[in-house]
Formats: sequence, C-alpha cells, structure tokens
Amino acid sequence: MDEITIQVKNKKKLPFLKELLAQMDFVEVVAEKKEARKKEILADLKESVDFVNAYKKGKTKTKSLKQLLHEL
Repeated sequence: MDEITIQVKNKKKLPFLKELLAQMDFVEVVAEKKEARKKEILADLKESVDFVNAYKKGKTKTKSLKQLLHEL
C-alpha cells in the first residue's frame, strides 16, 4: 500500500476534501497526525488528573523525589 501526505492550505475546504476521499472505496483515510496527537495528550492529561484525584482520596501513594531520581 502506498501512502501520501496532503497539506490543505484552505481550512474551509477540508470538510469537502474529507468527504470526497470518503467516497473513494480504494482510499483509506488514516487519522490526522494533529488529531491523533491531541487525543493522546488529552488521554495522558485525564490519566494524570485521575491519579491526582485517587491520591487525594488516599487510594494510591506517590513516590518520593529521591525514589524517582534513583530510577533514572
């Protein structure tokens, strides 16, 4: 399978291009890099917030700075 990268200059035309590509049965649209990265960052942030909330409720313990430095 070959792969190409397309950079859209006019963001207003992006929905049209996505719809056009979706109509082509021989084309597979892979998640855009920016969207995938954004989802990854949000998932990491949610995990961090959940950890802090669990720590506040006493459900988990944290490592000391000394322990973290020792692991490096």
